[in-house]
Amino acid sequence: MRNKYKFFADMGGDTIEFPVNPKEYTISYPSDNKTYNILDKGEIVIPRLPALMEVSWESYFPGDRDDPLICGNDWMNPEDYLEAIIDARDNREICDLVISRYDAMGSRMFDTNISSVIDGFETTEKGGEAGDVYYKIKFKEYRDFAPIKVSLPQESTAGSDSIQTEKESRPLSATPELRVGATVIANGTYFSSSYGDKPTGTANNLSTTVSRIIPDASRPYPILIGGSRGWIKADQLQVTG
Repeated sequence: MRNKYKFFADMGGDTIEFPVNPKEYTISYPSDNKTYNILDKGEIVIPRLPALMEVSWESYFPGDRDDPLICGNDWMNPEDYLEAIIDARDNREICDLVISRYDAMGSRMFDTNISSVIDGFETTEKGGEAGDVYYKIKFKEYRDFAPIKVSLPQESTAGSDSIQTEKESRPLSATPELRVGATVIANGTYFSSSYGDKPTGTANNLSTTVSRIIPDASRPYPILIGGSRGWIKADQLQVTG
């Protein structure tokens, strides 16, 4: 099978398939651990949430729809790709980047699926290859940092005025929010992507942290836990802090 990868990006509501697969691509999973020197102990490391993922590659947009390396059916003129990418960058759009992998028999294996921003883009045109536009592109993971608002049930108004006054004067206790960085207890199956493509494990009272939240109702498993352990439903998590 000639094509074992497909590269897609949703930009401004339009999904484009990159027409020619790169010879290689890089997915970086940097850490953000902190190292300190402690008296009488020496160097120690404090584990922290992973840093933002980065995905980058080099390829080209062919100027001819009959180019033999085109791997999809949705060929566009190079200027259309350039316009979509530059507009998404200039408008600071959040892009959904998907890399789909297939085995030699054509069966889908697993996806890399991240919300991201375009962190670098450059083009080159080569003499003797009129119409083809070579490019380098880099996507950096986007993490939603807005807290999720939770509506609390209204308390009954029955009772004496003195009891009601006492309740009103008593400060409300803080309710832990489901947010990036929150500590949670997870119970249930988690998956390789927010779409639930492939189960990768089952949590049983697993104490972990929230690494990422995708505020998209179409994603059945919008919460990433444990760095990159897996994606899970919100109702399978109990927030503890």
